Amino acid sequence: MVKFGIISLLLLSFILLIKGQDYSITYLDNINILYPDSTSNAYCSPYQRLFLVKKINENADSINKLDGDNQICFFMEGNITSSTFFCSEHTYLNFSNYSTTFFVNNDISKGSLLINYECKRYEINIEIIQEVTWSTVNKFSSIVKLNGLLDSTRIDLLLIDSYFSVGLISLGNNYYRIRYYEKFYIPILSNSIWEISFNNSGSIITISTPYNITKYKNSNKNEEIVELIQFPNDGHCEIKLLFGSVIKFKSISSLQRPINPLVLSVDNWYSIVPRPISGSIGNMTYISCLLALNNGLQNYSLYEQINDSTFQGIPIFINYTSQVEQALTDSIKYTTVDNSTNSMSLYSFELSYSDIGFNYDSQYFRYSYGVIPVNNKYQVFPFGFSSGNNLNYKMKISVPTRGFSNQLNFYLQMSSHTANGPKLQVTPSNIVGNITKPILKSFETIYLNNFYYLIRFTISDTYGLNYIFTIVDNIPMEFHVESLVSGDIKNGVLEILYDAVKKGPSESSLTFYNHLDTPSYYSPDRKSSILSKTIQVILPSIQLKSFDHLKDIKDISFMFNDVDITDQTVDNIMYFSFNNIDNYKNLPIGFTLTDPRTLQDSDFINEFNTVNVLNSVYSFAIWDEINSRFYIKFRIPANTSPGVLDWMLIFNKKNYVLNTQLPDEYQLRIDKTKFDSYGPIVTNIVKYPIENSTTILGWLFTIEDEVNGFKDGYVTIRGSIDSSLYNFTLKSSDMVIGSGNKWKGDYIISIPYILNDCVSQNYEIYYAVFIDTFGNRNKYYKRLTDFELRAQQIDLDSSGNPFINYLNDMSILQVSTLNMCNKIDSTPPELKRFLASRSSIDVGSLDRLITFNFNAQDLDGLKGDQYPIVYITDMNSRTHECISTIVTKNRTDIEYTCTMEVPIGFSHPYGFLLSVYGFINRGGSYSGFSASDLKDSDFSWFVETKEFSITQPIITDSSTIDNDGGDLWLYGRGFKSTNKVVILSSNGESYSSAMIVSSDSVILIKNVKPTNNSIDVHLANIQQPTILSNTFSISPKVFYFNNSAPTPTPTSTISPTPTSTPTNKPQVCLGNPVCGGSEQGYCKENVGCICYSPYVGLDCSSKVIVIPQPKPNEDKPTTIIDNKNNNSSNVNNNYQVTSNISIIAIREVNSINGEQVKIHYIDKWYYNSISSTISNYQSTIINNNITTIINAKLEWFDSKSNITFANQELIMNPSTIKYTVELSSYKFSNKLNNLQVIIEAQIQSNENDICSGKEFGDTTLDNSNYIKLQVSSNSIYGRFLKRGIIDGKTVTITNELLDSKLNSISNENNVQSYIGIVIGQYETSVIIDPDFSLLLDNQAINSNSPNSICSKSESSLTKGQLSGIIVGSFIFLIIIVIIVGKIIYTKSIGIRIIIYKIFKKSKKSY
Repeated sequence: MVKFGIISLLLLSFILLIKGQDYSITYLDNINILYPDSTSNAYCSPYQRLFLVKKINENADSINKLDGDNQICFFMEGNITSSTFFCSEHTYLNFSNYSTTFFVNNDISKGSLLINYECKRYEINIEIIQEVTWSTVNKFSSIVKLNGLLDSTRIDLLLIDSYFSVGLISLGNNYYRIRYYEKFYIPILSNSIWEISFNNSGSIITISTPYNITKYKNSNKNEEIVELIQFPNDGHCEIKLLFGSVIKFKSISSLQRPINPLVLSVDNWYSIVPRPISGSIGNMTYISCLLALNNGLQNYSLYEQINDSTFQGIPIFINYTSQVEQALTDSIKYTTVDNSTNSMSLYSFELSYSDIGFNYDSQYFRYSYGVIPVNNKYQVFPFGFSSGNNLNYKMKISVPTRGFSNQLNFYLQMSSHTANGPKLQVTPSNIVGNITKPILKSFETIYLNNFYYLIRFTISDTYGLNYIFTIVDNIPMEFHVESLVSGDIKNGVLEILYDAVKKGPSESSLTFYNHLDTPSYYSPDRKSSILSKTIQVILPSIQLKSFDHLKDIKDISFMFNDVDITDQTVDNIMYFSFNNIDNYKNLPIGFTLTDPRTLQDSDFINEFNTVNVLNSVYSFAIWDEINSRFYIKFRIPANTSPGVLDWMLIFNKKNYVLNTQLPDEYQLRIDKTKFDSYGPIVTNIVKYPIENSTTILGWLFTIEDEVNGFKDGYVTIRGSIDSSLYNFTLKSSDMVIGSGNKWKGDYIISIPYILNDCVSQNYEIYYAVFIDTFGNRNKYYKRLTDFELRAQQIDLDSSGNPFINYLNDMSILQVSTLNMCNKIDSTPPELKRFLASRSSIDVGSLDRLITFNFNAQDLDGLKGDQYPIVYITDMNSRTHECISTIVTKNRTDIEYTCTMEVPIGFSHPYGFLLSVYGFINRGGSYSGFSASDLKDSDFSWFVETKEFSITQPIITDSSTIDNDGGDLWLYGRGFKSTNKVVILSSNGESYSSAMIVSSDSVILIKNVKPTNNSIDVHLANIQQPTILSNTFSISPKVFYFNNSAPTPTPTSTISPTPTSTPTNKPQVCLGNPVCGGSEQGYCKENVGCICYSPYVGLDCSSKVIVIPQPKPNEDKPTTIIDNKNNNSSNVNNNYQVTSNISIIAIREVNSINGEQVKIHYIDKWYYNSISSTISNYQSTIINNNITTIINAKLEWFDSKSNITFANQELIMNPSTIKYTVELSSYKFSNKLNNLQVIIEAQIQSNENDICSGKEFGDTTLDNSNYIKLQVSSNSIYGRFLKRGIIDGKTVTITNELLDSKLNSISNENNVQSYIGIVIGQYETSVIIDPDFSLLLDNQAINSNSPNSICSKSESSLTKGQLSGIIVGSFIFLIIIVIIVGKIIYTKSIGIRIIIYKIFKKSKKSY
């Protein structure tokens, strides 16, 4: 046969050479080696090929195979010169070589192609990339490279029940992550090699991965788990939805991350890893829920390490009981109503629940409406509830539809969360036979930044696009016409912002639905796309140039290590680089911590089979071209776990680096912490009413959080009969006075009710969350919220239940009304008026506000503390709600209003329905009104949305930006109509920046200025001023790089030791009167003048001026004080004095000769507004490769206050600004040097002909230095303490006047001074605390004052001054004459007359 085949091929070749070929055939795929789909197969599966056939002036009709009919070829497309064919094989191929000839139009003479190919088994080479490593995110895992496989190859592991044993995850490029689950690793934890195997076409391949037993060995020989507590402690628990039993224990393991899996039964092997919540290494407290999967007795094993490496199980038993959730069953009917706009039909569905034993208990229900009702919408009371009470009620829902479709049936299904309900079939009123489908004309993905892509669809359809649907990670996703950026729904472009890591690629097709309800499918699969002749649609993912990041990463370091996070967050920077750096420079690299606190914020579910991608807010790496490395700014939460702090770098959805995969020198370490990752709990509950009390209905809670303290919380309560809703917000300030403190205190929640309400019912807590001062939260919910339901990834971990102490009796969360008449009012409230402020809306405009005004009445009384909700419903049954407020009310009538902004593009172009639900009377009945009810009552019920402005610019979101400024991305729509961005800073500065318009929905703003405060951004068009976007506010992420943790310094450095309190020498009491008189001060012997506030100075003659608080400077810690006309004696209305206090430099000086060694000027500060009176600034200097952090806190005192600093009590006068300056470690050039913190003080006036001066000396009472700079009668007064806190100890410091060394300015109206606060050698930290005030002096400084500088004119005499001098001199002369004349007075009457005449004459001339 082989000889015959060779002869046939030679003969065929000879014939073709003689005749020549009319067609040329090209094998486009050019794949000549085939492999099995699965490693366990001993054959190659059927395959596909793509051919291009070319011919001049004639089309190819078919392509054929010479050796049989085991394939089908499809004509794809063609023209007069070429045709494309897709051929699919039917035959499974054994391992061998093959040759096949293909020819055209059943005529081998017209053209043929010989293809040689081979079916091969895999030749696999195993490379261990990462040994078995433990992490909280992955548990035990390793990474291997299986060279020789395809990424699409399925690997069939040789494990029994492999789903519960090992997971094998393809990372791309033949890399695989192996995740080992409890069923696998518990029995083999003492093995140094972990092995898994798979079948490779008949041969067994074993992957042997090293496991470092020593690394995970518990050196504590005693039992590892102590103080095991179970909640409830009697072993019986009533399941409240998902909140089952909980255990808490301590681990005394020597390991930072002891491995204590909690496994539910040997057969089930469903497991969870307890999480650490407090303590220290060797004494760590853990907590875990006991998964409540079934009723009855369930047994668990909590494993602990013994004999250094192996496990033993501690048995735990719990008996669960629960109520079975009832299914929604009853009659359902519908009616069809056509509206007057002829654009939609209105279906109203009514469900009635009565006498069937189904009580509504505020659970969310789901309803699905469509051709296939899989797109669940979740709602809770009051939506849909039209009348009755929770024992006997009716539901009525109006669903909009166009009334025409090419589908024969629609379905509405109502269900509870755990059980399906009735399913109603609906037939459209107008069935259209047209099967026109949406056409995807183009599809593209454009990378933007930080994992984000822009997806652009160009679509056409006769009836218009309705929405796009797909499934990613088992979560349904919809894209609606709000993404339309140009054209219209019949021929337009949609742009979608897409996160390629948190969402990423999908194996599901994208389904495009038009308004005829016809779908068209676009697949990510090449074969499907080719066969359907459609565009292949692959949702974007981050593409890596290299998968060797674990090998390549290097040079990891942190700005701060061995960090102290005790009661403080710490901002930090991570630095790192890679070998083969060109593979990474342009790659987005995300970062997140994976410590217990951050994992809680990331909604991490600590189960064995969860998705790895965290719902984190990532920080992103920035490439530093100068230093050839990346850096990432991030924040360490306060009081998180001790030891090595876990983190991860993310490259794409499946590829990341965990810190536990890296060596010790790359780790970030926590040196000091009060570890607490557990939220507040309730330790005591008192229910009201007590016995026969009827005045209080509610609870008294004792809320406890022993480490961080309680901050705030939120509690939701519902009535069991009328579903009345009460929301309470708790703050630490709400604590019962005298009941405790933030660590343990009492709080009261009381429900308002009126004694003559005629319904007896329970009020029950349905939802509660309590949060501590650093954001740890504990949460309880009786019913799943819509958030958990929509996420479709429900956290079964109930260990964060704040009511953990009451799991054996959750009835404690119910209180009952007393002394009621036990009669339910069966007459529901009536709606008397319902009016929408507009009947149509442009859903693409800036003005999309709509207001609803309505009135309700109930003659037996309405509950005045309940707020009905208005719902708007679109064509796809999506709803948005508007919660009302009360305008006016009396017992029987209430007027309501609410205003909402309609979402962009909502329900375009067919309009949306209105409905209102949630009216509750005092007799226990409620009512609500569907769109059909509103229409029947001639109320507003429908709003048109035909208008959808496409070019109107609207900013909807932005990228994050920090206080260093930089590039900013804006997201929204209509951006191509703009050409200018305007940025408004909080200080009123407005500026424009360069912008790059990437598309209609994305703009890149370049070089946003650094700021610590929010900015307002809007877009405009210079040529067309009417084109203007909304104003969008953006708050930067503010980093302060200040760390007080110990940093190693040379051992030769001697730490300062505490010294005695510095005491100023005795001073003489000055002034005339002494010390300003009895109202300004008094003289104390051997001390000096003691001044009464607000007087200060050596003679108490200066008064502190009370002025408005100066506005903080956002650029640097400078205080500028403007003082206008505070001198009452000054008649110049334009008189102004300006004072300036600044921190300008750090100066290193030789302590022996005082010579300057180095000076570090501080130019850039990071500003943060802590409160209305406190501002914080941070900067850094680098000396000898050590970074020193300078932190300056400026605090303004409006009134007189007493403070303590460095164990000294100080009085802060009104209008005083206090500077608290803190330095981290500084690398001195040698151990003989000191540091000086240089502060500049300056005061200047706009007056001329005045004098200025300065004083520097010792104060009297507070043993400090002072500086006084004076112009005219105004002064700035600075107090410099002679003590500071150095390395945590109170130490004497000195203050030096540096004016001669730094060339200060001094003239008649401007005086400047530099003060150096001298600090000796230290190791870790320095804190100093000067303060400044503005003074008004009793006497202006003049040329006779010490050290004064005066203007030239001040030294010459004015006319008035000359007159005074002359008159004074003349009078003085007269006095002399009188004295002399007295001698002869008695002797000569003539002389007496002469003196009298002279005196009289002088008086007239004066």
